[in-house]
Order: sequence, then C-alpha cells, then structure tokens
Amino acid sequence: MNEVSFVTDLEQCRLIWNNLIKAKNISDLWEFRYCFQRHFNTKTSFLVRKDRRGITGMLPLSYLEEEGIFVFFPGETWNGKTWMERTPIFIRDGERLDDLVRVCPEGTHLRYMEHPSPALNPSLVVDEIGYVLYPGTFDFDVAHYAKRFSAKKFKNLKKIVQSLTAEQSSFHINRLEDFDVLVDMSLQRFEEGSYLFDSRFRESFRDVMDFLKRKGWLHMVSLEIKGQTAAIDLGAIFNDTYTVFLGGTHSEFPGIAKAMNMYHVEFACINKFRKIDFLCGDFHWKKLWHLDPEPLYHYVSPKWVTEAAIERPLRHAAWHSYGVSALHA
Repeated sequence: MNEVSFVTDLEQCRLIWNNLIKAKNISDLWEFRYCFQRHFNTKTSFLVRKDRRGITGMLPLSYLEEEGIFVFFPGETWNGKTWMERTPIFIRDGERLDDLVRVCPEGTHLRYMEHPSPALNPSLVVDEIGYVLYPGTFDFDVAHYAKRFSAKKFKNLKKIVQSLTAEQSSFHINRLEDFDVLVDMSLQRFEEGSYLFDSRFRESFRDVMDFLKRKGWLHMVSLEIKGQTAAIDLGAIFNDTYTVFLGGTHSEFPGIAKAMNMYHVEFACINKFRKIDFLCGDFHWKKLWHLDPEPLYHYVSPKWVTEAAIERPLRHAAWHSYGVSALHA
C-alpha cells in the first residue's frame, strides 16, 4: 500500500534532498538551490510517496501562494516561469514517473524536465529546447567544430572575433566586482525584461557566484578591450560540465557576444569538458552556432484548483510530515 505525504519543513527537505538526490548538474546541489530559496522564500512542499519498503518517489516542490500553484523547488519564477532546468527527482528502481506525478496536487506545473524514458512516462510533452555542445563529438578540436558551419560563415565569424580581440584586449577570470557591471549591462539592454531586474534574482545570482567561488567551481569571464569591460559571462565548472548561466555585453562593442561564445568553445576544448550547457532559450544565435538541441519536458496537472482546494493538502502535509528516520525506512 502506498502513502503520499508532503514535507514542508525546510530542514527536513534538505535532508531528504541530500539523501535521495545524486548531483549530476551544478543546480542539483542543495546549496545552489538554497541561494534562490533564501531570497524567494517560497513554501517548500516536497511530495513523498512510500510503501512498506521505503520511499518509492519524491518530487521536490514549492507552493507559490500568489499564483496558487506547485512548481519545482525553490520556486524562482520570472514572468510566470521557473528558471532552473533539469530538476532532479527520485524514482526507486522499477517505479514509474507516471505513478508519481499522478498524485501531484491539482495546480502543479513542472518545467524543464529531462525525460527518463518514454516507457517510464509517455505523458510528458516538450516544454522548451536546451542547447548544449559535446566537445568530444568533434574531438575537442575547434577546427572540427568549424565543419558544422559553411566555410564562408566560419571564416566571417573568426574575422569578427579577431577584429574585436586582436588589439589591447584581455580576458579576466573571476573578478567578482564585475558582477555589478554585468547587472548594469543586462538592465541597460533588456530593462524590465531582464531576470536581474528582479532584486530576488539579482541577489540569488550574487549568492550563487559567492558559493561557486568558495567551492572553486566559478568561471566568470570578463573581456576587456582598451581598458573598458566589453562583456561578462557567469559560468560554472562541475562534474565535467561547463555551464554558462548569464551574461552582459556593452552596447559600444557590437558582435562582442561572438567573441565570448568562441572563448567558451575553445576553453571547453582545451580542458576537454564532456559538455557545455548554454541552457534553454530559443535565441537565434544558438542555432547559428550549431549547438545541439536537447528537448526538455513539462508536466501540467489536469486542471488548476481554487485556493481552498490547495490549502487542504498543505494542512494534511502538516499532519504527515516525514522525519529523518523515515528516509531510512
């Protein structure tokens, strides 16, 4: 017999996460996600399903009171969408994701999921496309990567990059003071359309930067040209994957993003990283750079519910929250 319950205590959620989740991506680490939880302060509501042998499945959820919906923890939303991708879930061997999401509260929207397999959950549908590169597929050689382009296009690309970086230019790594410059660049270009317009996102990313720096995983790249900072990208190196999270460019240097992209590809090849993750977002440049598309999936519960209906499972969860011992049942 299966029992379904919520865990709403943040410390117990941390213990559950660290006991059940094996970190594959940098955002799979509790410390990374807590950088956002600290500033968004959503209600953690981990859904746990168990039988007599222990936990069969776990969905790390947060409840957004204003919207009246459940989303993946930590519930960092911008324009109604969560930001983090590939949120890990726990499914015991032999169990099905379908059986787990079927018991989600009505009003659950889970985004950017990796598909475990059509056999385990045929009901997931494509959400957005993630864009990645696997440098090993072109032998960690930019000359081989160039074959993805027409000869003329790659020649023009190299010409633009060289014209920008040939004279009095330099790359700088992990100048933490450049974070505020990155913020200013993003706000000047996108104004209210920037994630960083929301102070919660801005301070969450600042905490992420500090966390990555302490761990030795930060790779924040600043390109300076003739004494002026032209572009900044904030990334991380973890588990043989190089992830580029966000960046900013100076309007006086058109085309400078091409120089940054070329830096990332060359850096990954030199260090023989297994993967570069440029995240979701159907920006035109990602297709022009012939990145590898990887569809991510989402699950939406059958119908939205009223606030009163949502409160019931949350009150129920308070009666049946798991303690630490339940993790080892």
